[in-house]
Amino acid sequence: MRLFAAFFLCVFVGHGIGYAQDEAPRGLTIDEYNMVLDAKVDDLDNDTYIKIGDGNYVLDRYEMKPAYSIAGENGVKKRLDLYKLLDRSTMAELGLVVFYTNTASGETFNLTIPNMASSAEVWKMYFDAIYEHDQQEEDVALKMSYVLSKEVAYLLQKSSGVDMSVMEQGNSDYDFCFPATALVTLADNQQVSIADIEVGDQIASYEQGAYRLVTVEEVQIHQKSSISLTSVQLVPEEEVTASLANTMTAGIVQLVATPNHPILTKEGTLALEDLMVGKQVYRYEAITNSFVTYRVAQVNHLYDTVKQVYNLETSGDTYLVNGVVVLEK
Repeated sequence: MRLFAAFFLCVFVGHGIGYAQDEAPRGLTIDEYNMVLDAKVDDLDNDTYIKIGDGNYVLDRYEMKPAYSIAGENGVKKRLDLYKLLDRSTMAELGLVVFYTNTASGETFNLTIPNMASSAEVWKMYFDAIYEHDQQEEDVALKMSYVLSKEVAYLLQKSSGVDMSVMEQGNSDYDFCFPATALVTLADNQQVSIADIEVGDQIASYEQGAYRLVTVEEVQIHQKSSISLTSVQLVPEEEVTASLANTMTAGIVQLVATPNHPILTKEGTLALEDLMVGKQVYRYEAITNSFVTYRVAQVNHLYDTVKQVYNLETSGDTYLVNGVVVLEK
C-alpha cells in the first residue's frame, strides 16, 4: 500500500506543482516541513487563502476545488481538503497539504506532500507520517491514494490537450483576478483602476466589520489568450424587492472578476460564480463611513473575456473593488 500511494503521490506532485518561470525550483526544507505540521485552517469550508509561518508562507486552496468526502466500510466519512503550499516571497510552490478530517470524531491532521525538488529525507518524513497515521486510523493511505489518483488522472487528461472546460467547472489558469476596469478604493476614498495601483499604496480594507487601511505589497499581472470573466449586478438591500429596471439608475453596482475570485458574503466566503440571486455582500459607503449590505440581483457567468488580469497582495486579507469587499487570492 505504501508503494502504491508513493507512486501516485510522486506523479501528482510532479505534474501539479510548478514554479515561476525565472525561478530555479527549490525543495521543501525539513524546518518548513515541521512548521507546516502545526498549520491549521479555521474554516475548511470558506478559508481559501491562509497565511502561515509568521506570514511567510501561504496555503492556497488547490484549484478552488471542494473537499473530497469518502466513506469506508464502517460508514464514517473522511474529508480531504487540498491546499498548495507557497513561499510567499517568491510564490514558489513547495508542496501540497492535505487536511484529513474524521467527520465522526471531528479530528483533523494534515499530511504535507513535498514537491519533487525536496530531499529524500523530507520525502521519508512524509512517507513515515502516512504510515503512522495509517496505523492509528483505518485506510488513511488507501483514501489518500484514491483522492490523489483521481487528481493525477485529471492532470494527465488536461495535459493531453483535451477540452477540459466542462470538467473544470469555470476554473481558469488565473482564478482570483480582476480586469483592468476594476476600481480599487484608496486611502482618500478615491477609486482608481487596479492597473494603476502600485506597491506601497494605501488602500481601503475590511476587518471584523470595520474600515481599515492596508498596504499593497505586490501587484500580480497575469496574461493569457483568453481569460473568462463573470459579472454580478448588486443592489442595495432595501431595493432588492423592486424590479431590476427600477434600480438601473439608483444604486446598481457591477462587480466583474474571474469566476473563482473569493467574495465576502453574509454566509462566509464564496466564489464569484457561486453568488446566486439574493446573496448578500458588503459594500463600503464613504458618505457614512460604514459597510452596508447589497444583494445580488443578476449573474452573468459568460460576461466577457480579457487577455490580462490583476490581483493584489496586501498587508491584510481583503480590499475593495467597486466598493465591494473581496478577499485576497
